[in-house]
Amino acid sequence: MADLVNEFAFSWSRYKIFYQCARKLYWQHYGSWGGWDGDAPAPARLAYRLKQLKTLTMLVGETFHAELAEILRRRPPTPKGVPVDRLKADMERRLLKRLRESRNADWERYGDPKHYTILFEDYYQRGIDAAMEAEAKDVLHRSVEGLAAEPFGRRMFTVDPTQFKLIDPANIADTRVVWNGLTLYASPDLVIADPGGGLHIIDWKTGRPFKPDLAQLAVYGIFVTEKFGVPLERLTAHLIYVSARTREEHNVVEGVEEAKRGIETYVADIRDRLTDVSANVAGDIDRFPMTQKRTLCRSCNFRELCGRLDEPALSASGEDEADQSATAAAG
Repeated sequence: MADLVNEFAFSWSRYKIFYQCARKLYWQHYGSWGGWDGDAPAPARLAYRLKQLKTLTMLVGETFHAELAEILRRRPPTPKGVPVDRLKADMERRLLKRLRESRNADWERYGDPKHYTILFEDYYQRGIDAAMEAEAKDVLHRSVEGLAAEPFGRRMFTVDPTQFKLIDPANIADTRVVWNGLTLYASPDLVIADPGGGLHIIDWKTGRPFKPDLAQLAVYGIFVTEKFGVPLERLTAHLIYVSARTREEHNVVEGVEEAKRGIETYVADIRDRLTDVSANVAGDIDRFPMTQKRTLCRSCNFRELCGRLDEPALSASGEDEADQSATAAAG
């Protein structure tokens, strides 16, 4: 088995994390490296555990995406309606299983924080109560109903499956491209072709609508262009808020210049902090200072490592639940 390599890379989540708190990026992608090994230093093992934490909102989003992706991958060629009852039942079953894993601390019992759920609310707060669990199930049910009411949602179950170019990639290799010599990670929920040769990038959202970042959509566009060879001008991004039953359509070209500037700035800023650029080694934690905005620490997974436990923990809003999860997988 080949040795794992911590490759220098860009993703939109890494960009956002770094400019929110450089220390958070350090723990996420450098300080936690190798922490899966029982012989690793204690800080690395703790950082590896903490990077697996997710909020209940993130878990709801992951559950929706995972079940929908599985059923789309297995979809027969024959067109049919959206299997609402089956999706609801499967999503609820998956959600309850993962809630039990976290509540029972299975990650600790089996020594495997990567493959057993650890909820931020269980780790840093008082846990998930009955009302929170009921609301999580309700969001999933509303999201499935919204999917069935959405034209693109119905289309997923009627088009020829050969039009699916990418379905919520589970394999890390499928989230990676090399663009201008730089490794770039992205994880669109769905990429589907249209009869005219264009591609549609679908991003399902289970939360409330929020102002999209056009540069982030442009990064998705760059990824899809590199992966499938379709020009940016032939790509359309769709943000579909299934629970809220709203949809936004965006031309990915609009944010390309901003995205390129962001990538260039990030690459320069990170490499300036590395102690060995060629090996992507960050040997000096002080080059990645903690944020001065202490309120951000309340919702940070790494608050234990940074010794910032003086304020009560606060679950993040979850606007970027899918993006964060994909970054954790890529990390």
